[in-house]
Parts: sequence; C-alpha cells; structure tokens
Amino acid sequence: MKISIQTLGCKVNQAESASIEGMLRDGDHEIVSARDKPDLCIVNTCTVTAKSDYESRQIIRRALRSGARVIATGCYAQLRPGELSSIKGLDLILGNAGKQDILQHLSSITSKERCRTSNTGAAVRVASPDFLLAPMPYRSTRSRAFLKIQDGCNFSCTYCSVPHARGRSRSLGISEVIRSAERLYQDGYREIVLTGIHIGSYGLDLSPQSSLSGLVDGMILSCPDARIRLSSLEPQEVKDEFLTAMEHGTVCSHLHIPLQSGSDNILKLMNRGYNSTYYKQLINKIVTKIPHISIGADVIVGFPGESDKDFSDTVNFIRQLPLSYLHVFPYSKRPDTAALELHDHIPEAMKKKRVEVLVSIGKSKKQTYMEKFLDREVDIIVEGKSQKEGYMNAISDNYLKILLPAKGLHSRQRLRARVFALSDSKLIAQPLIF
Repeated sequence: MKISIQTLGCKVNQAESASIEGMLRDGDHEIVSARDKPDLCIVNTCTVTAKSDYESRQIIRRALRSGARVIATGCYAQLRPGELSSIKGLDLILGNAGKQDILQHLSSITSKERCRTSNTGAAVRVASPDFLLAPMPYRSTRSRAFLKIQDGCNFSCTYCSVPHARGRSRSLGISEVIRSAERLYQDGYREIVLTGIHIGSYGLDLSPQSSLSGLVDGMILSCPDARIRLSSLEPQEVKDEFLTAMEHGTVCSHLHIPLQSGSDNILKLMNRGYNSTYYKQLINKIVTKIPHISIGADVIVGFPGESDKDFSDTVNFIRQLPLSYLHVFPYSKRPDTAALELHDHIPEAMKKKRVEVLVSIGKSKKQTYMEKFLDREVDIIVEGKSQKEGYMNAISDNYLKILLPAKGLHSRQRLRARVFALSDSKLIAQPLIF
C-alpha cells in the first residue's frame, strides 16, 4: 500500500512519525509524499495552539479530498477526538498510545469496506496517555536520527495542555535507549537528537533512578564518533555536565531553553518555577563557558494580564541576552488549562503587534550570531540536496544552516567545513575533510 505520513508540531511527533515510517516499511508498505496519490494518509496532529488545531483539520480534509483513507493520530486526536470525528469521511482517530502498534490498526481499517457517504463516523481508538513506553524502530530518509527517550510531563504550566495529551513523565530504560542509539549509529547516522516532551526529567521514574547526564555518558561510550544533540531543556535542568560534554565536542553546542516571558509577574502567572534573574544568570554562565554556543528560546506574548510594562520588560530583557534565535508564539487559549480562568485576556490585534516586535528582534539576533562564523570552521552533518543547483544542505553542531558544494558529498556524512559567505538565512562553506 502507498502511504503518506504528514506531521505537525514538535520533535517528539517527528520522532514518532519516523518510527511509524519504520514499522510501515517493515510491513512492506511504500512511503510516499502526499502529492503521490497515496492509498492512505496518516496525519500526526498537534494541539499546542489553536492554529495547530486548524492546520491539523486542514491537512486531514485535504487528504480526504484526494480520495485516500485517513488516520488522524497525535495530541489533537488524543485530547479532542470528538472534534475530529465531525470530519466526514475520516476513517480512524488514534490516540498517542496507538502509534506503537500502528500496523494492527492499519489492518482494521483496510480490511473493511468503506462508504464515504456513511454517517457512522470515524472509529475512535484513544487510550490513557500514561501508556508504557516501548522502543520503536527508526527508519527514515532524514540525515539525523530523532531518538525518543521520554514522554509526558509533570509540570503544571498554566497555559499548556500537553500534560493532558501526553500523561505523566515516563522514561525508556537506559539500556534500551543505548541499544537503539547503537542501531542508529550502525545504520549510518552521525547525529542523534535526544527528544521527549520533558527530557530533563529523564530517568527520575526509573528504578534504579537514572538521569539525562548518565544516559549521555553511556551514549558517548557506545557511539564515540556520533554527535549527540539535546532537544529542549527547561532552565532548571541545564547541568554543568552537559556544558563539559559540549566543550569536548561530543554533545552539540546548541541548547533550546524556553523563556516564555521576561516579566517576573507573567512568569509567576504561568507557573514557570523561575524568575528572569535566574534565567539571565544561566544564559550568561553558559555563554561564558562556551562562547560559540547557539541558544534558542521560546517566548509567549499576549498571556492574560500581560500589561504594556510586562511586554516592555520582556523586550528589554531579551535584548540584553546573548540568544541566537527566538521562537515567538501568541498566547492561545487551550481547553482545561488554568490560564483560561485568568482575567484581562489580550486582544488579538495587540498580540499580533507584540509578536512582530519580538520576531524582528529574533531575526536581528540570528543575523548577528551567523555573522560571527564567517571565515571559521564548523562541524557539519550533510542533510541532502539543496534547491540551489550543485549544492548540498547541511547543519552545524551549533544549529546553523549551511550550504556547500555537492561534489563528493552524501547525506549523513559528518565533516568539517570553512564558512566563507552568508546568503539569506544560510552560511556558505567549503568542505575541509572528506
């Protein structure tokens, strides 16, 4: 069967989609793009914002119009299957737990006759989000492997519905993760991205208890020539051991550390568990230890009660920080979150203006950071052919997009290159070692 997988949202969804791809390939199915007239479309949805809900529904409807059977899975399917079941023609709504045995669910919808005019609606298979984690195969055309090590979150940020969709924090056993990493290394991956909903809590639920730093140490021993990238870490969970590993080059010199606001008043309303002083001291400490590191941050604007002063505090705070890039989001009301009960919700037009201000600051910071690497060497992984003829795309250990001449290069190759020019949002480099 020809199957397409379309993924919205976070790196965990991306990792799970890659695992679904692996299971489907092992089941002798052909993975195609949505443009190639698939027999079945699997839409891995996201519900972190109202916009992601809308985009998920749009992709599902587009897939249905193509004549394909459609399975909706992911966090939107997990949290609000009733909303998705109103989409006429949808075959199956599958919660996050169902991703681990997708082939069984696949056979259940392909073995029955289909009637698009039926009013019976989609079958719904949504279990508890606190399901037991199991290692999943990873077979993807990606040049970097996303290895899911953890799921769920024990935090209670007032704006976030993810804990409802993903459950409590659960970790894969350290030996299971290392075996998976070794298989990825043997398959030719030279960068492994450790991902999860809250990877800083990795291992705390295991017996005996473990930690993310302990896992990283084990992976370094097992895959000595691979580089390890950490996905998002909460400010309270950035350990000195990670910085030491970055200095030695075994862990990518890149951290994504959510900020959400530069106003202590708003951080308290969000229940983030730190203040702006703590965050600033942390970022400055990291950059002092690793001057070339790339640090990105998430920021939410227009949170209920965010006054002009609160937003001004955020703008001034971010301007002071040596951040490399920003991900800026307008606050979005999410069902069953504490923030819904707060007063003074911000008008959409004001949110939009505030987003534009921070996006502009983020672009400036990114440009400044990129310019620092002109005429410098970078450690890169080749990702694949670029739209620019005769060039390949690559990504550096510090998360810079690189263009380099394609001759003699192949996807997943790790090498060093010297940057000699800047073009739009990418650096242009010349390979040094093949």
